[in-house]
Amino acid sequence: MVDTLWVEFIIELNHYLKESVLPTSVAIGFSQQLDVQKAALQACLQIKNQLFRLDTDFMMVFSSPEYATKEVLEVIGKTLRPKRLIGSTTGRILLAQGATNRGIALLAINSDEIIFGISAIDGLDNLDIHNLGFDLARLSSYDLNLTHREIFFALSQGIEKSCSSFIRGAKESLGSAFPMVGAISSDDLVYNNLAQFYQDQILHQSAIGTLIGGSFHLGIGLTHGFKPLGKPRTVTKVEDYIIRTIDHKPAVDLYKHFMGDDAKNLKGNVMNTHAALYPLGVYIEESRHYLLRNIIDILEDGSIVCPEGILEGSEVHLMISNKEACILSAIEAARLAKASLAERPPKLILIFESLARHKILGNTAYNEIQVIRDTLGASVPMIGMCTYGEIGPFGNIKSVKHTYLHNESILVMAFA
Repeated sequence: MVDTLWVEFIIELNHYLKESVLPTSVAIGFSQQLDVQKAALQACLQIKNQLFRLDTDFMMVFSSPEYATKEVLEVIGKTLRPKRLIGSTTGRILLAQGATNRGIALLAINSDEIIFGISAIDGLDNLDIHNLGFDLARLSSYDLNLTHREIFFALSQGIEKSCSSFIRGAKESLGSAFPMVGAISSDDLVYNNLAQFYQDQILHQSAIGTLIGGSFHLGIGLTHGFKPLGKPRTVTKVEDYIIRTIDHKPAVDLYKHFMGDDAKNLKGNVMNTHAALYPLGVYIEESRHYLLRNIIDILEDGSIVCPEGILEGSEVHLMISNKEACILSAIEAARLAKASLAERPPKLILIFESLARHKILGNTAYNEIQVIRDTLGASVPMIGMCTYGEIGPFGNIKSVKHTYLHNESILVMAFA
């Protein structure tokens, strides 16, 4: 075991020997060691070697489910002493060197410019989701204690079926035009091994809020790269988040029309390549984009279950994409984020991307990461996660009034 007193002495010495201290320092650590405590320590020491500090202002943790343990947080707490820590399990960790389904990745930020206020609420099964959004944003505001606020970020497991209510609640607290983004925790398509990190706690069925303020510049881009297939169909019967009929026929018949015998493969394997290739798309007039909805289940009567329902009377399309279109949409998202920075070089890139897109990309996922780095800067620290849903506006930060839960999308955030 590393002598922690010796490590602290070296770090403190380096800190005082540095000629100047940057107003914002960003570091990323990553490990895949099988022993989760050793992995956490290895990732922490990588950050220590970059930040030269005994404590850390803000940390974000992304891990595969097996690393979501109390022992891991204890190692992080003792080694990096984070003042504020949030995070989530994920089915894929996104790093500059590629995507992986196993390991633990840490983002550490020390900054005089970027200030964070965080909050968490668990036990979502028994809560009103609208009130949850309001309270989470309010508590984050209290913790930030700063008048200059830039964006609200939410990490959650449990809001997917009523995400629009959650968004409305948060915006009632922060303002209807206030920027808001977020991500839904994921695992590797098991759906029962999800967790959120908050300070020294491992939470389940929780929502974590982070209000970010200060004197920095932020660019975001959210795109998906899917196109409508065939003519529009009308959703004729809905119960909550279950689509019973489309054009007065069992909803699954829409898939049978285009996929023939392959449609039966959707049942019981709804996140396979077929389902990922063909989400439902609803045209949103106010933003002039198609909002995508994954299939998360198909019932015996042919009804389709989506993460958040589609309104009765809505026109829907089957949507289609491919590897090339996904990569082009990633370039577009990165360009949208870059444009908002007005030539300022980014200090950090965050990516939140649908796990379903990675079913399409397969072994070309690294190409997508590479084009984002080519657009925003190959030397810029980059980290992210794959999700079961992305929260944000279509396009860039100028569209903040229209915030939705998205599927099959990619959200790129650039801080400068």
